[in-house]
Amino acid sequence: MAETPTSTGPSRASRPGEESQARARVVQLLVDAARPLFASRGPAAVSLREVARAAGVNYGLIHQYVGTKDDLLKLVFQRSSDAYAQQFSAAASTEDAIAILMRPKSSEYVRMLARSILEGRDPAAILGRSPAMDELSRRIVQSEGDAGDDVESRIQVAALTSAALGWGLFGSFVRGITGLEDQSDEDLTLAVYALVRRGVFLTTDEADPS
Repeated sequence: MAETPTSTGPSRASRPGEESQARARVVQLLVDAARPLFASRGPAAVSLREVARAAGVNYGLIHQYVGTKDDLLKLVFQRSSDAYAQQFSAAASTEDAIAILMRPKSSEYVRMLARSILEGRDPAAILGRSPAMDELSRRIVQSEGDAGDDVESRIQVAALTSAALGWGLFGSFVRGITGLEDQSDEDLTLAVYALVRRGVFLTTDEADPS
């Protein structure tokens, strides 16, 4: 009678999957650690060793799993865009998807973007075409049926995003110079974003009094 083989540990077939999961965990730790550091001081002032230390990750793994600081910066922006794209796709309605973009949120992403551009980085090279913007534009076109226009929807998304980025970066300053300190941050942000939405989605008749 042949002896039954005895298992001595994980099979070779399972190891690639385990390594892939471990790599994914390390990369996510690096992304999560890099984002607030890049936002607070700008990518140029943050070293990869500092990111590794904040993430609790061996420094050598950054080069092995991610690459350069520019590669890490692009990955941080890409992960953020992918997360928004998933939220836009899962939203119950187009209006709900727009509300996700326009809702009050941390300005961390905005500050990271502003610092990156001020350091001389090419905005197009930081992220390229955004999956999140593509998905939101798709939802707008879909909601309008046959009347939907891809170019017009992208312009609408551009206007909404410009308002969200601008208010995220300069909202506190504008609040002060307009004498609106008595309004809560959340209430004022919601009011500003609601006004922007109405302006962006005016019909032709509403936009042209004549």
